[in-house]
Amino acid sequence: MAGLLTRFRSVFGSNNTRNNDSNPLPPTGDSIEVCHPSTFSILTAQYGFYSTILGNIDDQKPLSLPQKLVLTVVEKSLADQQKRIKAVPRLPSVIPRLLQSLRDPKSSATHYVQIINKDPAMSTAVLKLANSAYFNPIGKRITSIETAVVKLGIEGLRTVLSAAVMQPVIQRKSYYYTEFGHKLWTHALCCAVACEQIAKQRGLEPFKAYLLGLVHDIGKITIFSELSSQFQLNQNQEQNKPGYAAFAPLMQSTSETLSHTVAKDWSLPEEICSALAQQINLTAGKHIGPYAHILYQANLICEIYAIAKQDDTQMPAAEQALQDMALPDNLFKLLDSISVQL
Repeated sequence: MAGLLTRFRSVFGSNNTRNNDSNPLPPTGDSIEVCHPSTFSILTAQYGFYSTILGNIDDQKPLSLPQKLVLTVVEKSLADQQKRIKAVPRLPSVIPRLLQSLRDPKSSATHYVQIINKDPAMSTAVLKLANSAYFNPIGKRITSIETAVVKLGIEGLRTVLSAAVMQPVIQRKSYYYTEFGHKLWTHALCCAVACEQIAKQRGLEPFKAYLLGLVHDIGKITIFSELSSQFQLNQNQEQNKPGYAAFAPLMQSTSETLSHTVAKDWSLPEEICSALAQQINLTAGKHIGPYAHILYQANLICEIYAIAKQDDTQMPAAEQALQDMALPDNLFKLLDSISVQL
């Protein structure tokens, strides 16, 4: 991958020092300039990240005519609201309640405990996350939801519960690239944590930023799942299994737009929908809002983190990117604490 990234940097690399994020506390007004770190651009990180979840892009197989038709059908289908709603899972009902609790000064963890205890699967998922190294750094085993509430507090409970209910939405299985859903879920949770940490650093609402990171790639998993289903329906011979070129280009060109559209279909808060909209065709030099800027930085550094975890020769460049964007020094350690148990 090191050679591949070198080629990417020669075309898309960030070698303009003006694009170096050097302000540790960007303004929280209406407009913040998008700046690349010195070692990665948006496209360099994006291509490298796709190679970690779909394999080496040099291994592309030419698309057959039926595969090209599948791409066209899926793209048109996801542009149609009625067909899209059938393809995208419903937003878990807990999420609007958690968002509402941010505006309710009388909000209590007791209500969420009751919700969780009514659903054994949810209880299991919450406890598993609550016992992860990130949420439970001390390591003392949490065995009940009531104990989790005491340990996590209502803010921690919000994040754990929202992750628990979103995991099956994002981590969907497929006949092709069986690890894709797991890897994308790991990225989504890492991005959510990064958003939360940056929001705290910038004085913005941590849970809203966390949820933004959690849902930002719903477009990718939707496209991937629909393509997988259609390819499998039209698959006749094993040697014609679709490769990188059958999945990545459509996700790269339309996933941000689809994530924004799904967020609107789900009636998520305007700040979240707007932040997602501002990721579309994002380039250095553009000016975006505070939450959009948090998502841009969190997603970029998490893609870089995934690249460095697969190829440790990229870690110095990743560390430099972390420094250039003035992100928390311990961010990679926090991401390690998530990844190790997922």
